[in-house]
Amino acid sequence: MAETIDTSDARYALDLVKRICVEVGPGLPATHQERQRAALIQAELEKHLGADNVTLEEFTLAPRAWLASYPLGALFMLGATLLNVASGRLHGDEIWLTAAAGLAFSLAAPLLYALEFVLGFELIDRFFKKKGSVSVVGALRKPHATSVRRLLILSGHHDSAPENTWLHFLGYGMLFLSMTHFLGFATLLLMSVIQLAGVIIGSPDTVRLGTIGWALLVFPIGPSIVYAAFFNMGWNGGGTVPGAADNLSGCALVVGMGRFLAENPSCIPEDTEIRLICFGSEEAGLRGSRRYVERHLEELRRLGARVINFETVVHPEITILTSDVNGSVRNDPEIVKGTVAAADRAGVPYTVRPAVLGVASDAAPFTRAGVKAITLLPFKVPQQMVAFYHQDRDTPEVLTIEPLLNVLKLSLEWVRAGGE
Repeated sequence: MAETIDTSDARYALDLVKRICVEVGPGLPATHQERQRAALIQAELEKHLGADNVTLEEFTLAPRAWLASYPLGALFMLGATLLNVASGRLHGDEIWLTAAAGLAFSLAAPLLYALEFVLGFELIDRFFKKKGSVSVVGALRKPHATSVRRLLILSGHHDSAPENTWLHFLGYGMLFLSMTHFLGFATLLLMSVIQLAGVIIGSPDTVRLGTIGWALLVFPIGPSIVYAAFFNMGWNGGGTVPGAADNLSGCALVVGMGRFLAENPSCIPEDTEIRLICFGSEEAGLRGSRRYVERHLEELRRLGARVINFETVVHPEITILTSDVNGSVRNDPEIVKGTVAAADRAGVPYTVRPAVLGVASDAAPFTRAGVKAITLLPFKVPQQMVAFYHQDRDTPEVLTIEPLLNVLKLSLEWVRAGGE
């Protein structure tokens, strides 16, 4: 009878997280510290799989571009506000130019945010400095296996995030400020439309109605600009966020599954390769997983690859995501069904939900490319988000054995069933 996962396997994963946090610390995308974290994971995988079965995949990206949509959006909002106020005080032909430019700026801010940050398109990346990052890839098969007809991937990401300014200082107040930000987008756009309409129809009263005054500057437009302009901090060196939960917990489970399967190869289905991947630069907009899919797409499709991605493993109840990238990408119902079946067999608590705004994971590039992929997100929102998410409080102390063990149990059942 095949061996089973137990608390010693979860303890191994937790100890690996602690070791990386102590020996390296935070690791922002495309930094030296991120590479050090990857090197420790590589060395650990090599212990279990052998050096010949572990590789590093280099790739390039613009690590600042994705989150730059916030401060750039703030600049567009500020420009739109100044143009709107100026238009309310001008007469003659000049008002056409300033009112039209104000509307264009007020449209640019939410469009940039939606396309670059929410949907993840590399819209402005070409204008930012490129750097190198790395993903760690391990491969495992049954001993003496001669052919591979199926590929199962277990993944996480080893980089950490810049610190979220408003979660750090405001806690639950950040939720109110986030809503204010979207209200600021809408208000500024509406006022710009009204003002330009007044110019077009030649109505000074309508122009005045669409001109921003002190009340709207105080709320919501002013706070919205401040929110976006100072969204992140802690960019020096490797950053300030250890990232124990997000997402060394996921990477440690990837390594832990490799360790267990190497010791118990009978759990690996016939003609199947288990690929264990710790992606770099997830916190720069899923760039590591995106580059991997671009590079390996033909192979992934040929082998009918299936992917389970581990993300922020800190709560006993596992959320199985039916969608990704802020709900814009729908996961294949077949892999959702197979993951739920694995959770039932493992006897672990779970819930099945779509991704909400703010949730995007390394499963998404696979799903977008037509590869069956899904993310496990054992994370309680908003409680755990406010407590430590993207903050310097994301240390190994936030991790416990039960969530790690539950994900390991589910994953083992999923692997045994061949991802079915």
